[in-house]
Amino acid sequence: MTHPTRDHILDAAARVFAEHGFRGSTTRLIADAADVNEVTLFRLFGSKDALLGEAIRTRVYEREMPVLPEEPGDAQAELTAWASVEYDNLHTHRSSIRQGMTELSERPELSRCMATGPKGSHARLRAYFTRLIAAGRAAKDANPLHASAVLLGTLFADVMGRDMMPETLPPAKQAPAVYVEFVLRSIGYTARQVQTRRRPSAARPRRSA
Repeated sequence: MTHPTRDHILDAAARVFAEHGFRGSTTRLIADAADVNEVTLFRLFGSKDALLGEAIRTRVYEREMPVLPEEPGDAQAELTAWASVEYDNLHTHRSSIRQGMTELSERPELSRCMATGPKGSHARLRAYFTRLIAAGRAAKDANPLHASAVLLGTLFADVMGRDMMPETLPPAKQAPAVYVEFVLRSIGYTARQVQTRRRPSAARPRRSA
């Protein structure tokens, strides 16, 4: 058996959860996946609930996201880059997310760790849209709360539903850009105009008398 570390065991627990769900993720399965004994799991985490709760929170829902700029520039490019990372993260962890959602009725306490990442994403998006509107780059009556909800919800629905009805969705590689463009249009986004300086005209040579 390998020398156990918390990170190593949490990674293993997240993999087991993605495949078996909360009920099926026994401490024996997790210990085998981590190549440790069950005593080690209880010594480090205290209980199966504590172990899986931390694994779900830190491996699935708490993740580093690219930072949206304090001063919006090219919102189309900035939001597309952000949405592409969010989309890829959702796709990577879609099995775990589905497992967690099916467990919520029996284990409502999971909602606290499951909501951590989405709430953070929503807060960042809402703040960005607020700055965009304040800068006069979108309609004054645009609602940043709604814009954030639509963009995040669309990304989530695409990833979770693509296996069932791919023909109703844009190609996966283009999806984040498509959804960003749709939301920006809905709030009346206007791209920043790039001002070009006129080159001074060359002085005409004087004719000699």
